[in-house]
Amino acid sequence: KLCEVPVERIKRVYNPIEGLRKLKKKSTLKKIEKEALECLKTLKMESNVPWSSLGISGSILAGTYNESSDIDPIVFGSENCLKVHSTLRRLLEEGDTPFKPYSIEDLRELFNFRSKDTQMSFKDFIVTESRKVFQGKFMNRDYFIRFVKKPSEIVEKYGDTQYRNVGYARVEAVVTDDSEAIFTPCAYKIEDPKVLEGPKLQPILEIVSFRGRFCEQARKNEQILAQGKIEHVKNLRTKEEYYRLIIGNTPKDYMILKS
Repeated sequence: KLCEVPVERIKRVYNPIEGLRKLKKKSTLKKIEKEALECLKTLKMESNVPWSSLGISGSILAGTYNESSDIDPIVFGSENCLKVHSTLRRLLEEGDTPFKPYSIEDLRELFNFRSKDTQMSFKDFIVTESRKVFQGKFMNRDYFIRFVKKPSEIVEKYGDTQYRNVGYARVEAVVTDDSEAIFTPCAYKIEDPKVLEGPKLQPILEIVSFRGRFCEQARKNEQILAQGKIEHVKNLRTKEEYYRLIIGNTPKDYMILKS
């Protein structure tokens, strides 16, 4: 069963691309709106992507921001996402740009916020979060960028695959493919999974999260520990069956590098 809002009860749909268009046309901008627009302009120019691939989300899109709100850009389309991600990495490494990586103090503040519903030690948190490029500071304001594929790039069609909850587990594995790590939702192909707690089900082929905070959580060839819901996956067209671990549904869920 799915939890869903009936279409007739939806009063407004907030479109990030349309939100950016309106922001560009505004004659008077608040400080945070100016910074958000400058952030997106920089990403566009440095990455050479079209305006149509960019959008604004979060409180700026909804009009609920305050002066301490962060900037939430969205990039659409795999090719555009890879370009912007590569550009961000370069800008963060150069050091003399408006984009800055989080400091230890920033990460401590982020940890205090995130640990309310994602439980892990500060040490484990630092290892993964300090190297992520989709989050940081722009002109001294927090930014959090989501990379989203176009609908035409999604291979799976609704109804092709069945998913069934079969328990909760903690696993140890090696990441073999991180090519989907920057996207929301993100996915990590794994091998040699060892079930440390929970149902001993095989094969567990991937770890998936629908939450942006688990993007860029691990890289290829890294050994990880992860805990979350186990789903049985059955492709009704190809008849392929396997298991996957879903993280981000409860505060107990996590994915960390094994030291």
